[in-house]
Amino acid sequence: MEKRFFAMLVLVLSAVAFTSCEYDDSGLWDKVNSLQEQVTANQEDIATLTSLVEALNKGKVIVATTQTDNGYTLTFSDGSTIEITNGKDGDSFFVSIVEQDDMVIITLADGRVIKLPVINYELRVLTFEDEDAKFEPYTFLDCQGTSYSISTWSDLIPALDYGDYMIYDPEWMGRDSEYNWSDAGNTNLSHAFPETSRGKTYNASGHVLSKSYTREYEKYGSYSTELYVYADGAHSGANCCIHHGYTDSGRDLTLPSIEFEDGVARVVDHMWVANTAYVYYNIYKGHGFGSSYQNGPSDTSWFKITAYGYDSATDAEPTEVEFYLLAEGKKFVTDWTKWDLTPLGKVLKVEFNITGSDDMVSAWGLGSPAYFAYDDVAVRFEK
Repeated sequence: MEKRFFAMLVLVLSAVAFTSCEYDDSGLWDKVNSLQEQVTANQEDIATLTSLVEALNKGKVIVATTQTDNGYTLTFSDGSTIEITNGKDGDSFFVSIVEQDDMVIITLADGRVIKLPVINYELRVLTFEDEDAKFEPYTFLDCQGTSYSISTWSDLIPALDYGDYMIYDPEWMGRDSEYNWSDAGNTNLSHAFPETSRGKTYNASGHVLSKSYTREYEKYGSYSTELYVYADGAHSGANCCIHHGYTDSGRDLTLPSIEFEDGVARVVDHMWVANTAYVYYNIYKGHGFGSSYQNGPSDTSWFKITAYGYDSATDAEPTEVEFYLLAEGKKFVTDWTKWDLTPLGKVLKVEFNITGSDDMVSAWGLGSPAYFAYDDVAVRFEK
């Protein structure tokens, strides 16, 4: 289009040069100005189309559409916006923009059609941060009958300071403890220690709050520092949550879970996951208990989390999705990584299990610690 404009400009100037000084050139300049406006419009359309493609390539999604006099304003998940104008008289790349149900359909001048899904839900995030706590204060009892008052997420961090070490209090989270948490008023996700053959205790399985992070995995990679995350900090804020527990054919152990306490099935969009220092050290150094993994990882070693989604209390065939904390022997998760949980669909409850490759398993079960850290659990609430 720019080449056409300059070619026309040359012709106009040439025509003026061979005419008398009394020639009225206002009509020609009107044409020149019209061509310039068309060039400018096309440049704007190219910029719009480029921005649209870049937004989609970066995984942004449309969360709102606003109709204007000439088209639409599209708002993306990161807050950015794009203005798209309906074309007329062939002066635009965009012929039309139509909103249908949960889709924006854009027709280009060459006949191509772009269909963009529109999110019709709100994302609420379980952050484990005190400023986001909306639950009502409550109490729980430890195995000694001591009552603990919980009014913020930090109140749920069961840490005792032993010099450089921070470990859980075995009496505070002992057998038959009522340790539990709920994100009531926000995502409505909750967790309570499952009943197992070894009692209701984190030593068997459970999800517990933590604020401990380190890169010194050799120093903090033991059972006494099991709540340390192998990261520089939480994914956001100060707090996160630690999962402990697994099951195999040789153990009577109910899997730890998170569930919607209001009984409404929803899509858990994603969570951010990291290794713990305990797991990283034991796998990296090959300290697997009673397994051949004691010699260190092979090229085929793996260690993964499996999430099982239940859409009802009687669901016998849960959906599932996997996340590898270690893949192909050397590929460790060494920082917070986003885990897409949407393949689970709408669920009432999500259970988590941890398994390893054959070289991590002994006659006593999984030889490596069954832990992972998670933070910022996003849940879809339909508008």
